[in-house]
Amino acid sequence: MELLVDTWNVLHQTGILPPDLAGLEVDELASMLSKGRWARDRITLICDGTPRSVGSSLSKNIEIVYTGGNKSADQEIMDRVAASSSANRIVVVTNDREIVRFIRAKGAQQLGSVEFLEAIIDDHQKPGKKTIRKPSGLSPEKAAAWKEEFD
Repeated sequence: MELLVDTWNVLHQTGILPPDLAGLEVDELASMLSKGRWARDRITLICDGTPRSVGSSLSKNIEIVYTGGNKSADQEIMDRVAASSSANRIVVVTNDREIVRFIRAKGAQQLGSVEFLEAIIDDHQKPGKKTIRKPSGLSPEKAAAWKEEFD
């Protein structure tokens, strides 16, 4: 599987990351991805503009691409999906409606930015867990604590 990440779309989601992870930079996101459920997949973090500093990726399967001043990250993502002979093996992480419409028409899959961040949080807090889940209510431990507190 190949993961194309609309990086600014992901990093500018607010209210999702816990305080110890809030304000992630591109290289920190790459580092977390190299240790999570996508560690063995080919990952491309696609960013608008130019890098603040020249750095190298922490993993051989993670590429960080800056599109410069003449092309948007959105266009780069759509171009890569369009050029792929196996778009059905690509997962694009974004909430951008234009990108989602385009990639689905080409056969690629989409993962929302919030769901992606929740998976990263889950991987960070529980390194062995490999499923994407959304929180639903209180955990059994918290429910027991509240029950005990208020009888």
